Amino acid sequence: MDTRIWMQESFWESTEEQNGKESPQENAGNLSKDQYENGRNKPVDQKTSLWQQTYENILVGMGFCGIRLNFLLLYYILPFIGILMIFAGLRKLKQEDKWFKAGYTAAAINVMITMISIVSGTFINREQIYDTWIWKFMLLWAYALPLIIAFCFFHGMQTGLKKCEKEADNKILIHLVIWYAVVILLMNMNYSGWIIGIAVIAAYIGILVELKHTAEDLEKAGYVLEEPPMRVSNGKCAAGAVVLTAAGLVIGTIFFGSYHMKWNEVKTPQDLAYEEIKTHLVAIGFPEDILDDLKEEDLLACRNARQVRLQQTDYPINDGEQIVERSEGYTQYSRGYPHKELRLSGIAVELEQEGHWKIIHHFLWNEDPGFRGTEALQLYPACRERNGGWLEEGGLTGQVLYDKKEISYAADYASLENETYDMGQSWPFYESRETSSIFAEFSMPWRGERCRGYVSYGIKEKEKDWWIDSWLNYTHQKSILQYPVMTAAQNRKQGGWLDNLVFFTVQDALQVLPGEETD
Repeated sequence: MDTRIWMQESFWESTEEQNGKESPQENAGNLSKDQYENGRNKPVDQKTSLWQQTYENILVGMGFCGIRLNFLLLYYILPFIGILMIFAGLRKLKQEDKWFKAGYTAAAINVMITMISIVSGTFINREQIYDTWIWKFMLLWAYALPLIIAFCFFHGMQTGLKKCEKEADNKILIHLVIWYAVVILLMNMNYSGWIIGIAVIAAYIGILVELKHTAEDLEKAGYVLEEPPMRVSNGKCAAGAVVLTAAGLVIGTIFFGSYHMKWNEVKTPQDLAYEEIKTHLVAIGFPEDILDDLKEEDLLACRNARQVRLQQTDYPINDGEQIVERSEGYTQYSRGYPHKELRLSGIAVELEQEGHWKIIHHFLWNEDPGFRGTEALQLYPACRERNGGWLEEGGLTGQVLYDKKEISYAADYASLENETYDMGQSWPFYESRETSSIFAEFSMPWRGERCRGYVSYGIKEKEKDWWIDSWLNYTHQKSILQYPVMTAAQNRKQGGWLDNLVFFTVQDALQVLPGEETD
């Protein structure tokens, strides 16, 4: 009965801890020469040799790096653990052979690249970084290094076998190169099928098994790995890499996980013409507090306005409270919202020229919005339909504002434009479809009060008796817990699949019929 204990030592076990145990050389000494000559090891009641611990860690690490699971955060965690295991294993071998040393160097570079890649996931503008030649050069190395590490690991074992007058099967390298070529081809083709994917995974596992057999042959040939002297243990190196990566994630989220807005103090116009326009607009129903938030160009566009149509609603950005009502043996459950933090206002202003309107969507935080990451306004204008009754007139305008110590500050949106994008690519069972809408993207200051803003556009009448039908989706980031970091606008573009987890979206519509009489 085989009583050999197949116990894999943890790759982060410190050198000091290992020195206190029975050395691998003593284990190896217990094996007779006949066992090596017969090409197989007989069962022994000892822990596995240091060489077996090392090559098993390296091979498991290669498995974690090569087979990625796109589930939760395993796509990022497993390769990080894998490259640390490879690094720790080759660190023990670097003094044994020049090939192992070269593999160790490649693994160290790969650790740094992996850490940088993970931290970059906290940057909301990382796409701009990915377009730089420096990043593309680093990405090229990221693709090449796993192949280089496997190549060096194999040649190191091959050199050891030659010293023992044994030969290694060079077909492993051919299989590895072919496998990598297929993977790169599939990546360039954006392949996402299951059949070939499973075949590729099976082939990679087969390559790892071939490498394992080579490592076993080296051990059977009498190779004994001695514990190398280390000033810093593998455990401390791994812990240092984890701490540095965690620190990078925190710094990246705080400083690069939101938009950098250019705030300026709001100056009140001194021209009497502005005051006359404001007085007239307030008289025909324009809210005075919103009027103070308009840019000068938008205020001037409303000179001698004919009429104002207003729709205003307060919305909760919370889960509310459960209300239980019992009456005559019945229990009724409902949900109440005593706090409604966000006020959305839709304003249609008919300008001096009949049939020309200015549409304004305004938002105001009545209470503290909580976490302040990224925000987005998604606008579907009244002129969006080609066969509709309205035509676009003029461009998009707007700004974001907040108060601090009774002083107002304003900034332009980080982005305000009409975008065309593919919607639904995050849903595996639905086809992607192309759509377009207007996005206004911004971030609110951490200590800002009464945060607010607006988006405005102009339309002109193409046909009579058409409703002004303008829709707004406001998306608020309510949590920091997401990786890789996604902006509120990106969440909307991908179908809002993180709503209720990280983001919260409310929808508002301005729907008025110009010919209707107002109260």
